[in-house]
Order: sequence, then C-alpha cells, then structure tokens
Amino acid sequence: HRLAETERDLGGEGTRLDHTTILYGSGMSNSNVHLPYDVPTVVFGGSLFGFKGGRHIRFPKGTPLTNLQLTMLEKMNVHVDRFGDSTGTLSL
Repeated sequence: HRLAETERDLGGEGTRLDHTTILYGSGMSNSNVHLPYDVPTVVFGGSLFGFKGGRHIRFPKGTPLTNLQLTMLEKMNVHVDRFGDSTGTLSL
C-alpha cells in the first residue's frame, strides 16, 4: 500500500510502484521432468514502463520465457541483443 502512495523523485512522475516491475513465476512448469515450457508467470507494476495491467496474455507454444525478460529490459531502457535463449522481444 505504501509503494502506491509514496512519490519517487524520478522526474516527478508517478509513485514508487509505477517505477517498479516485479516478475513472479517459476523456471519450470513441471519440475519432475524439468519442463521449461508453458511456465506460469505474473508481471506486477511498472505502469511507467508501458506495462498494461488486468490482462491474461498467452504466447504461442515454444515462446522462450527469456523473450519476456528481454522485453522487460528493453522497456526499462537496458538495451541488450540477447538474453539467455531469447529469440526477440514480445509485442505486448
């Protein structure tokens, strides 16, 4: 609650929560067989980074989770060519 109310001195825009993005999930969908596909993942916050909330997005089967992580880096102005086994950024 305090994150949403606390102003942050980053150009005078938004709250700390607006300047925060949290990726929550697991690296495996089935850890018994080390299956790294169809991994349930949640992204919280980050409205100033262009993330729109209140949605459920399903990407095509075989999309690497690292594509989401690469997209998050790009939205935070951290420019890298690749991240892990990423194949590109996602259209959110």
